[in-house]
Amino acid sequence: MKKISSKIVSSISILLLLLIGLSRLFDFALRQNCNLKASYVQKAKINADVLIHGPCEPLWFISPAIVDLQTGLKSYNLALSHSDFADNYLHLYFYLKNNTAPKYLFLFVTPESMDANYNTFNTYRFAAFIGDSTTDSVVKECDSSYFVWTKIPFMKYAFYSSKINFDALQGLKHNFTHRTLPHFADGYEPPLQIKWDNHLEEFIQLYPKGYTFKWSPLREKYLRKTIELAQQKGVKVYLFETPVLKESMRYLPNRSEIIARIKILAAHYHIVYKQFDYMKMADSRTNYMSALNLNINSSRIFAEELGKYIKSEQFQNETPTIH
Repeated sequence: MKKISSKIVSSISILLLLLIGLSRLFDFALRQNCNLKASYVQKAKINADVLIHGPCEPLWFISPAIVDLQTGLKSYNLALSHSDFADNYLHLYFYLKNNTAPKYLFLFVTPESMDANYNTFNTYRFAAFIGDSTTDSVVKECDSSYFVWTKIPFMKYAFYSSKINFDALQGLKHNFTHRTLPHFADGYEPPLQIKWDNHLEEFIQLYPKGYTFKWSPLREKYLRKTIELAQQKGVKVYLFETPVLKESMRYLPNRSEIIARIKILAAHYHIVYKQFDYMKMADSRTNYMSALNLNINSSRIFAEELGKYIKSEQFQNETPTIH
């Protein structure tokens, strides 16, 4: 009986050691993956003057190369697909740990951003950084069912393994090949789709009376934390929204109410909420992939307009006041 018990204990001990070793291998591999922004910004000295941040829209719309031609500054696109404000907050936190604070942060905010039915907290992006107190705090609040399992060796990776395994293998490849730059070096990912799809028509079928946005307190909390983190570092923060297809707005009955709440929040922090709703591209579907998403041609026009706006703000900020 003692031999059996001893074998069981030995087997469990060996299994735990293997899982701990495998977890550390995944930690290392994911931190070496240059294509993961959470890893890249903590290794690379980007030191941009302008950070573009938010979910898919700025990720796909805003080319730093186009912006920089207008401003003469260096910009970096920190945005990530389908990310909510908690996701944005942690990526900004990671960036600021390793880089000098930018002069300007342009954070994308739209009524959809404030609704928990849009975008999400992508927990798996932060698995390699569990153990950092700030990361742990955010992950625990945003995905408590996952966080419980992180105390068991390797479960922080097994939980979302389908989203992590390839990235870990790629990270090992980057380490072996001494790769230091991501595939998209400035963070911008051009949209693959160019033509309009039937997203709006499907939306109307799903919500024939329109969709009423629901303000999420958790989204508001992490929007505020993101602004506060930037301002603590002396960063001038701007909230902004790209042009929205005008014909879609009739199906969003409380959009103006949510916009008003965003403006009140911005005013609390003495920052600008810049909407580019005056741009003519909002008049036609030919400029969009869907109601919120510009196609590649119109996104270039928008990036140029954003660059001009940043240039004008830079001029105003740097022009001395004459008394």
